[in-house]
Amino acid sequence: LAKPRKCYVCKAEFRKVHFFYDSMCGPCGDFNHAKRSQTAPLDGRVALVTGARVKIGYQAAIMLLRAGARVIVTTRFPHDASRRFSAERDFAVWGSRLSIYGLDLRHTPSVERLTRHLLHTLDRLDFIINNACQTVRRPPGFYAHLIEAEAAPVDTLPEAARPLLAQYDALRARGALPLIAGGDPSAGLREPALLSQIPGPGDEPLDDVLFPKGRYDADLQQVDLRSMNSWRLTLAEVPTVEMLEVQLVNAVAPFVLNSRLKPLMVRHRTFDKHIVNVSAMEGQFYRRYKTDRHPHTNMAKAALNMMTRTSAPDYAKDGIFMNSVDTGWVTDEDPAALAARKLEEHGFHPPLDIVDGAARICDPIFSGLLTGQHMHGQFLKDYMPTDW
Repeated sequence: LAKPRKCYVCKAEFRKVHFFYDSMCGPCGDFNHAKRSQTAPLDGRVALVTGARVKIGYQAAIMLLRAGARVIVTTRFPHDASRRFSAERDFAVWGSRLSIYGLDLRHTPSVERLTRHLLHTLDRLDFIINNACQTVRRPPGFYAHLIEAEAAPVDTLPEAARPLLAQYDALRARGALPLIAGGDPSAGLREPALLSQIPGPGDEPLDDVLFPKGRYDADLQQVDLRSMNSWRLTLAEVPTVEMLEVQLVNAVAPFVLNSRLKPLMVRHRTFDKHIVNVSAMEGQFYRRYKTDRHPHTNMAKAALNMMTRTSAPDYAKDGIFMNSVDTGWVTDEDPAALAARKLEEHGFHPPLDIVDGAARICDPIFSGLLTGQHMHGQFLKDYMPTDW
């Protein structure tokens, strides 16, 4: 390099570009690259991963499956998730160990209902990865292209994908999700995809200009051409409904899962269980500089971090090791036009990808089992404890 750059991880200056990471020095690049393929023997273990249809959660589920674990995945769009997983080249090796449940984490009674179901149907639970996080609220138009396939009968799915939904479909079919007058206490389990189509105040109407049909990004998600999203909003601009949704997904749902599923996690006392609360630097108090944007997201991640900080010592007594983990900078959350302009004018792209993010959230599990040293009560950034 003609001019030195500062390493994304250690902040030291470097001139020689790493073969894989253009934002890291040689030693940090080598360390991070090796972590991408880290694994540990997880045969006989059971993991729950929320929000695992795409991106980091999907890659984390794949890592756990390839390590030998049985994995339970939640997503609002289970049919789409089943198609994605069943298309993997080595699906035949681990597909029988994957179960997919439809769940909208914004609907807390449904989260409670799923925990009761898992308590009665699982023999054990070793790991919880609270990956699902709403950073930017998307209006109904963003998900509209998924609805028809989600409503279709299971037999319209590829044959290999159907068994992935067997337990979820049985839960819905046998009357285990009762309807009551005045509302459906299991709506987020029964019809999670349809809940995505309920508009909030100020939501843009379904618009092929903002959400062009057939245009998808690198993760096969709908392209969002809105000129503004909540990542750029200040406190007085954030809609109340978005603030509430972010808290429900990022803090309330992990609270329910971590608390209600503890009896299942201690059923087999192996003293090497893990809870990973997927967090972000937005939730960190100890920062010299903080923008005035997206305060609602910052609040939600700070709340999640406080659960880790408060309850990790208690859970460690039972051999459940809880940590918050920053995934690293994987996604540019700015509106599409601004992100494209930054790429064109400055060559900017996030320093990490979704595999790096997944490796970070799986690391407490893999490293703990490989070394026998299980950290707890930490906020981990780039695989190391950082300030709260």
